[in-house]
Amino acid sequence: MRKPFSYLRGAAAGLIAGLLVFGVVTALGARQEEPFPHGDHAGLFPVCTGCHQGIEEGDAEDSFPEPTQCSGCHDGVDLVEVSWDGPTERISNVRFDHVEHVGELEQAGDSAVTCISCHAEPGGPRMSVDAGPQLGTCWSCHAHERPEHFISGPEAECSVCHVPLADSGFDRERLLALEAPADHEAPDFLLGGHGEAVGADAARCSTCHVQDRCVACHVSPDLPEIASIPAAPAEMDQPVWEAEYPEPQTHEALGFRSAHAPDDGDTKTCATCHTRDTCLSCHVEPAPEPVASLPARSAVIAPGVDLDVHPPETHESPFFLAAHSNLAAADPGSCATCHTEPYCVACHDGPSDGGYHPPSFVSRHQADAWGRAQECATCHSTAAFCRVCHEQSGLGSQGRLDAGYHDAEPLWLIRHGGAARQNLESCASCHQQSDCVQCHGVLGSFQVSPHTSDFDAEAAWAKSPRTCIACHTSNPLEGGS
Repeated sequence: MRKPFSYLRGAAAGLIAGLLVFGVVTALGARQEEPFPHGDHAGLFPVCTGCHQGIEEGDAEDSFPEPTQCSGCHDGVDLVEVSWDGPTERISNVRFDHVEHVGELEQAGDSAVTCISCHAEPGGPRMSVDAGPQLGTCWSCHAHERPEHFISGPEAECSVCHVPLADSGFDRERLLALEAPADHEAPDFLLGGHGEAVGADAARCSTCHVQDRCVACHVSPDLPEIASIPAAPAEMDQPVWEAEYPEPQTHEALGFRSAHAPDDGDTKTCATCHTRDTCLSCHVEPAPEPVASLPARSAVIAPGVDLDVHPPETHESPFFLAAHSNLAAADPGSCATCHTEPYCVACHDGPSDGGYHPPSFVSRHQADAWGRAQECATCHSTAAFCRVCHEQSGLGSQGRLDAGYHDAEPLWLIRHGGAARQNLESCASCHQQSDCVQCHGVLGSFQVSPHTSDFDAEAAWAKSPRTCIACHTSNPLEGGS
């Protein structure tokens, strides 16, 4: 019957024996060389536990002889003195525990497995100890289910035999020597396959990876998949991990740049590669909420993706400059995603520099503004921009009802109704409904009707209900206020 896949007592004895730094002494007082020459001492040690008596009990202090025991023979008279400070720590990612393994052997009643079963050459002379057992030694008792040791895919249960890389003590050279499994070469492995692999078996990934490798690419380090990979200890000498950001296929779709914001506002997927700084390559402050929710580059380890600014597809038309005013008027918020007012002013900077308006436009702009020859509000805030110039010209008003902006005509208030009926939108550039109801409201005030005695309410409502709603809260013909 196949034994449980555990670890052999003898296998670990050989591993630890390889830690000894005894060797052939070439000069008086020289340090020992690795490995210890067990064969040269075969007549002195009848059993392995004579020197390694603490192995089976897990007693680290008794697992190796004291360095002073060497001087019993190597006294400088009969034999050359040697210098040994104790065993060198063995760097390995093999998962093995002598005490656990001995217990399993005893429970199974298997007394045939001894130290030399794993640590001596088969059929070789006594004390022909290897520095460490070969991989096939374990398989002599533990049948391996795969034809090869190194396999790929979710069926590779690496953690059965190996500890996480963070616990291995590997140096930079060993880290760089780790071979990537074949499934890592799949075209979609970086774009999503590796995340699914971590979710399915994080222990397998932890055999060759530390959390530091993940955060070298991932902008969002708080993902549960990343948290499942142990972080490297501070003393581990890691190589410099280079970030890789392959472009997802979704980003190549037509119109992606114009409509790339997530529909649900969840930027979790975006935060895999992008920082707030990435988005601010195009977006201007104040940034929209999805952009503001991303971490800043200075707050994370990963560099994130660097973007080259690309104009939207609409800007690539050869007639865009001639037609951009219509796009801006239809959706000024879209333009404000990338452009600020100074960008527009660089071209539309007024008549003095030969800008958007023709020469001497200021002196005759009233007619165009009144007749809506151009939509002033496309570029100007009429309530603020116009007021600055009018006040500088001495046409400023005193209070909301003063005549300052209406050519300073003293009787403007009496005849403003005609202008309001002709173009109420012009009035709304500066006035609010509260200004009107000071005189025309039905509750308090002067209760002055804005309509003439022959006003046809039904015809007016049929012609333009929106005009009526500017003052009325609902249809006045049906009892609305």
